[in-house]
Amino acid sequence: MKHINYIFAILILGLTVACGGSSETETAAPTTAKDARTALSAKRQEMKKLKAEMEDLEALIAKIDPSSVKEKEVIVKVAKVKTKDFRHYVEVQGNVMTAQDPAFASSETGGRIVKLDVKEGQFIKKGALIAQVNLESIRKSIAQLDKSLELALDIYKRQENLWKQKIGSEIQFLQAKNQVESLEKNKESLQFELTKASVYAPASGYVDRVMVKEGEMAGPGSPIVQILNTSSLKVVASVPEVYLGNIKRGEKVKVSFPALQQEQEARVAMIGRVINPTNRTFEVEATVKSMNGLLKPNLLSTMFVNDFSADGAVVIPDELIQQDVSGKAFVMVAELDRAAKKIVTLGRTYQNETIVETGLNGEEVLITAGATTVAEGELLKIIE
Repeated sequence: MKHINYIFAILILGLTVACGGSSETETAAPTTAKDARTALSAKRQEMKKLKAEMEDLEALIAKIDPSSVKEKEVIVKVAKVKTKDFRHYVEVQGNVMTAQDPAFASSETGGRIVKLDVKEGQFIKKGALIAQVNLESIRKSIAQLDKSLELALDIYKRQENLWKQKIGSEIQFLQAKNQVESLEKNKESLQFELTKASVYAPASGYVDRVMVKEGEMAGPGSPIVQILNTSSLKVVASVPEVYLGNIKRGEKVKVSFPALQQEQEARVAMIGRVINPTNRTFEVEATVKSMNGLLKPNLLSTMFVNDFSADGAVVIPDELIQQDVSGKAFVMVAELDRAAKKIVTLGRTYQNETIVETGLNGEEVLITAGATTVAEGELLKIIE
């Protein structure tokens, strides 16, 4: 205690001398700019010398009586370590497609389109009339055939009456009968061809494309209208073969649609049976909901496939992980009111979070703000 009093006496004496010197200097006011600059420089030298003496005295006091020096506190923020179920996902690009292949309405016979009852974007039901093909030539053939049939029937009846009376030959009667039957079958065939003049929708859905306009010629079997059923959709993605064992039919996957900024859960409906030799991928199909018509075929999507899971894992933000000079990963934690360094072993990382395999047990309190500036053993001042 005597040493401290002595040091304070010296400090007060030094300050008094410095102040006294300042008073004497102030009595002689500088008369020129040069004199003022000289006086200012002298003052600065005195202050610098006095500051150095004060620092020396403070160091001496701390050496003689360490308890008299208050330890500096480091201001930090903290948060308890989290334990939660961790999921890692593989992100693969995909496209929205219709669950059913596009349906094509086509004419079974060639001819000119005389009537087209649909437009692109229109919803139609299965069996609805789409178009009619001009088959006037067949109608004329049927009309001509009716006249031939009328004559053949008259001849047949006459031959039948003669044959009943045992007049004429049997061969004439059979020829007349055969002629009637042949003409009737030809008429049936033409009438069936006439039914092909009407083109009906093979499935329900929206008219995506109209390929032949009214008045144009349609070839036999050539598509007139393309129909898409957008009520049942799927996302098709090409997944790298290394994840073949991580995907099973019927399990859930997440699917997002960047253009819509929305996502939904879907179930895997099909896993490709073949690996593409070009890019070493296999196809995965997941059925999705149309979201009130927002989803469109060929819309870009992202499929999230879960390839790793850990329940009740210790998970910390990536920003809190540091690395020492030896390359080891560590985090700073608060133990009572002191900072402590914990060496950790890291596992999987996903969306800026990492599993801690060893080094933390889930009961620690992490230093979240100020972790990069605090040193091990320093006194902490924790703020909310």
